[in-house]
Amino acid sequence: MRRICTLFLALCLFLFIEVSASYAEEVVTATVSDSKVIIDGEVVRSSGFNIQNYNYFRLRDLANHLSGTNSQFNITWNNSQNAIELTTGKAYSANESFRIPYYSSGKGYEAKLSTAKMVIDGKLHSIQAYNIDNNTYFQLRDLAKVLKFDVSFDSAANSIVVDPYLPENAYQAAGTGVGENNIVQSYFPRRGEPIRSHLIKNSDGTFSSITADEKRVRIETYNKDYEVTSSKELPLELPLYGAFYSGEKYNYIAYGQENEEQNDSKEVIRIVRYDKSFNRVDSASIKGGESFTIQPFRSAAPRMAEHGDELVLHTSRLRYLTSDGKNHQSQLTIIINTSKMSITNYLGQFQKNHVSHSFNQFVKYDGKEHVLVDHGDAYPRSIVLHKGNGSQYREVDLFLIPGSIGANATGVSLGGFEISSTHYITAYNKVDHSKVQSYTNFEMVGLDKDVRDIMLAVVPRSNLSESAVNNITIAKYTSGTDHIGSIPKLVKINDNRFMILWQEFDSKHTPLDVKYVEVDGSGNPLGEINRISKFVLSECDPIIMDDKLVWFADQKGKRIFYTIPL
Repeated sequence: MRRICTLFLALCLFLFIEVSASYAEEVVTATVSDSKVIIDGEVVRSSGFNIQNYNYFRLRDLANHLSGTNSQFNITWNNSQNAIELTTGKAYSANESFRIPYYSSGKGYEAKLSTAKMVIDGKLHSIQAYNIDNNTYFQLRDLAKVLKFDVSFDSAANSIVVDPYLPENAYQAAGTGVGENNIVQSYFPRRGEPIRSHLIKNSDGTFSSITADEKRVRIETYNKDYEVTSSKELPLELPLYGAFYSGEKYNYIAYGQENEEQNDSKEVIRIVRYDKSFNRVDSASIKGGESFTIQPFRSAAPRMAEHGDELVLHTSRLRYLTSDGKNHQSQLTIIINTSKMSITNYLGQFQKNHVSHSFNQFVKYDGKEHVLVDHGDAYPRSIVLHKGNGSQYREVDLFLIPGSIGANATGVSLGGFEISSTHYITAYNKVDHSKVQSYTNFEMVGLDKDVRDIMLAVVPRSNLSESAVNNITIAKYTSGTDHIGSIPKLVKINDNRFMILWQEFDSKHTPLDVKYVEVDGSGNPLGEINRISKFVLSECDPIIMDDKLVWFADQKGKRIFYTIPL
């Protein structure tokens, strides 16, 4: 009997030790993580812990910071099932005000293994988690396996990096430098600015991005996997960056500097020629006295084009003081013989294609003649097209803007210009001018909000008359919708096939979809308007590469390449 009792007591003690050991394994010490957390390119505040040499983070923090991205998910608690339920694709909608708890660094906190189940889109998943102060903490790598985001660790910066997943046909560049935010906006500037983001194809099958800031021009070359294979920087030769152009044999960059003192001998614009590896070859200079310029590239989006040994830079400038006591702004068209890098046309106050004001400029060659498009301020200039050779031009108004000459708020923005086999095609947007009571330098009086229709102005190459101009509405935004369409882009696929693209925004100016439609050489749509969710347009104009439209967007410290298969 005594033996039986002894055995019974031993068994009870054994079970007690086993249960205690099991419970002890479920409770561990957690310390505050010292790693920086970067989510979608931004450093975020997040209450993270180190548990048994692994980093754990609060599920609600992750949901909050991913809300609005491609990897967003919502969290609900199912009390009856003792389950955390996640719904992917939905924004986080916490009922309580969001607050990140404070924990002291170096102090130990009690972490218990969570007994709650994890249900994602109705499917049960087994993921280890810990409960600390009634909050559930998970390893990011565990969550990344079942949710749509990528996680990596930057040991040099001691940073945990979380990137939302990219939509189909979008790719994050690897090993690249990233410029300033260049995505398109839902507001419409009155005046143009130099374009600082470009993409070009190279003869060896690679492609290069060219970006400019206040100090340098940066060139990065990529392979077909969007990996950087080489990079180069060029210092600005003059304080102002103006324009970039990739020609058949050479690359060109226009620089400038101000000349407020009206010094006739001061260099105001320099056009530098580089070889295709961006080694400097030579340059051409324009002085203040010959161009009457005190501010080059003023209210301009300068562009260049070439034909044989002739290069045209079409831009604008603020001119010398005139007899009326004012400094007027107007276009400036510079024609260069590239065999000698010398200026061949007159650059005075009033050129044959004079436009004042000129808020945006485009140039293309049609045979030996160049074709210029300017965004003027009001009738009689409006959106005007000139075709000629520098000494003689034919002109046509593509769209007459109501209002007084000199009113900078025009309700119009230009986005692209191309030449088809039969027509000249200009992409632009415009407000409903019938709702505008008057126009000033800063506003359109009587217009509740600046919402614009997506338009094309099309004129036959063989008939530059106003009666032949056809203004085509591509997308209507001025009535029947609270969405906003951006300034449109126009991409030439071939002589009779073009793509118009624009970004759509909601009434709170949040980017929605990229919309696009193909048109023929006369500007007629070839089908319905298409949309791509989670894409963003940027300042970079798309190019055609490997039967795809390709462009890049710099945002939140990342460069993303977006593609549309043709």
